[in-house]
Amino acid sequence: MNRSSIFWGMVFVVLGGLLLLENFAILSFSVWKLFWPTLVILLGLWVLWQSRYGGEALETESASIPLEGVDEAHIAMHHGAGDLRIHGGAPVTELLSGTFDGGVQQISKRSGNRLDVILKVPIRGFPFMVFPWFFSPGNRICWDVAIHPHIPISLEVRSGANDARLDLTDTRVTSLALHTGASATQVHLPARVEHSRVKVEAGAASVEMYVPEGVAARLEVDGGLLNLDVDQTRFPKTGKVYQSPDFDTAPYRVEIKVDAGAGSISVH
Repeated sequence: MNRSSIFWGMVFVVLGGLLLLENFAILSFSVWKLFWPTLVILLGLWVLWQSRYGGEALETESASIPLEGVDEAHIAMHHGAGDLRIHGGAPVTELLSGTFDGGVQQISKRSGNRLDVILKVPIRGFPFMVFPWFFSPGNRICWDVAIHPHIPISLEVRSGANDARLDLTDTRVTSLALHTGASATQVHLPARVEHSRVKVEAGAASVEMYVPEGVAARLEVDGGLLNLDVDQTRFPKTGKVYQSPDFDTAPYRVEIKVDAGAGSISVH
């Protein structure tokens, strides 16, 4: 049993004991009124302990999913907190391959010539699953994933407080759905996809998108307190839309829709 399990097990045993004493009217105060301030203090102590002594390094797991002759795929990555790297370069016989610090749960389902894949972070228990960013750098969830460069892929990324770098330049990602919280995300979009779509839903996040030369783009942004930086020499603004002059006739083009709260969005 690790230190985390012992520590939080003791916290809940003590809490349960206090609630029992309150139910028997032995205590003259409300336990619940003290619960949240006490929990915050305990979490603070745990963060200080982890920053000083850290935890055991997470094991690195290598994993791959064979292509099995499919013509298209949907890949969903539920990452959470940590570092995420996605790029092309998977072997021609594999849909994806990579290394996963902290492990990975895989769910695959084939339907005709389409393969649907979900990658998830294994459940690690409290408080990691609720406050993963509190842990020391050695315990960060770090994924480095290569995807197949030639077949059409619909990619969905769900992340929390993480640092993400998606280099999709040499891939055929036709659809990208990015759902992110308080994070920093950089995306290099595909260079040779006839018509791709990008949907970004972000909280207090920084999102940088790079459109390759030779790719036309159309951008629509809906947000609150946003710092918006768009290269209008390439994507001039007309009304509420930023669009390449040759968008309707370009051989390669991308439609980008952004829905974000307070944060920073840049498109170049």
